[in-house]
Amino acid sequence: MAGGSYNSVMAVEIIRLIDDPRLKLGIAEVHGGEVREASAALHEQGAGLAARMAVPDYEIPEELRRAVRQLLKFGGFSATGRNRPSHELLVNDLKERGEFHHINNIVDVNNVVSLEALLPISIFDIDKLGEQCIVRVGREGEGYVFNQSGQWLDVKRCIVCCRAGGDDGEPVGTPVKDSMATKIFTGASRYLGVIYGTTDGWSSVQLLAHTQRFAELLASESGGSVVRAEVL
Repeated sequence: MAGGSYNSVMAVEIIRLIDDPRLKLGIAEVHGGEVREASAALHEQGAGLAARMAVPDYEIPEELRRAVRQLLKFGGFSATGRNRPSHELLVNDLKERGEFHHINNIVDVNNVVSLEALLPISIFDIDKLGEQCIVRVGREGEGYVFNQSGQWLDVKRCIVCCRAGGDDGEPVGTPVKDSMATKIFTGASRYLGVIYGTTDGWSSVQLLAHTQRFAELLASESGGSVVRAEVL
């Protein structure tokens, strides 16, 4: 499912090795951006989400929460506890802080759209990822460090995004947490976002709309250009 017509430069090649028809990948790619502090407008959007979601009685609708967890379970992964999908962790963080946690413009866009869509999202520095992203199921013994404390995520049986290297690539992202190896820091100028969507709860129109918003917000916040916004 294609999106709008954007910048025609060479895009990252997406190789999908998962055939589950429920999985729909929203691919947002932006080049030529700058990592900086989020704009006042993005701060306002974060505050709006906090006002709606950082309240004791807010809960993700059960049918949507279940749909994402069921998608992650198709390979045998248990999306519970510390392995809950990233958007669930974002909601919990909002509730604990009582406000939106700002990091930088790129990560903030990722988190705003994830909370709006109620779907997990990965965001990668393309210069660290490389020109190819392989989407498959994690294997026994695979994992990566996901934070500066050196904590390790076991990605066995989980949906994984991989950069080239080894057999079918090296895992660097999941719907749970992303690897430190490809995270966005100051100096990154090309970004690839992957929304992990499911047809159980979201229509094709909704998934494409979230993907287009993601790409266009990344571009407007960073000063970059949208290369693509499409659902695969």
